[in-house]
Amino acid sequence: MRRLRIPLLVMLALWLAIPGPAVGQAPQGLESLTPEERARVQENLEHWKQLSPDERQRIRENYERWKQLSPEERQQARQNLETFRRLPPEVRRRIRENQQRWQQLPPEERARLRERLERWKQLSPKERQALRQRLQEFRQLPPDERERIRENLRRYRELPPEERQRLREESRGRRERGEARPDAGGSSSAPQPPRPRPSAPR
Repeated sequence: MRRLRIPLLVMLALWLAIPGPAVGQAPQGLESLTPEERARVQENLEHWKQLSPDERQRIRENYERWKQLSPEERQQARQNLETFRRLPPEVRRRIRENQQRWQQLPPEERARLRERLERWKQLSPKERQALRQRLQEFRQLPPDERERIRENLRRYRELPPEERQRLREESRGRRERGEARPDAGGSSSAPQPPRPRPSAPR
């Protein structure tokens, strides 16, 4: 079963209590609902009226995806939604902001982040802990040092695949021999393969 992410469920929440035939329309048979359910339907409809055209379109697309889920996946989605509702307001706000930033990313950047997430999932717990430690060390560096590392990373990504492979092999050989990285003092003009960084949030 594929697991649904919470940001998608935030958008689907507008319909979970609406058993009507179409998105954004009042459901038939309101008299069969409890007062709490009718209040939720009315609240969702009012929320719908305040959305922008782009937001409504995204919700329609998510609703179509919802209809294609199996009963087990829908149950998992509802459980995830309940988990989201129990989160502190500040956490929910950050999740919504992250979802908005994700929507604004170009397709190639989304693909790159998905690839990094898949690599993160394949790491062992020990490897993940080592990456978290390196990230913590990176955050403690002076701003100019962090910027130098970012610049090396940008230059490294622009290299041809065969050149990146060569640098990785050289770096691996130096680590095995216990030698220092040639760019440790910032004197080397060639981009060096960056140290692995976490590919997913902690």
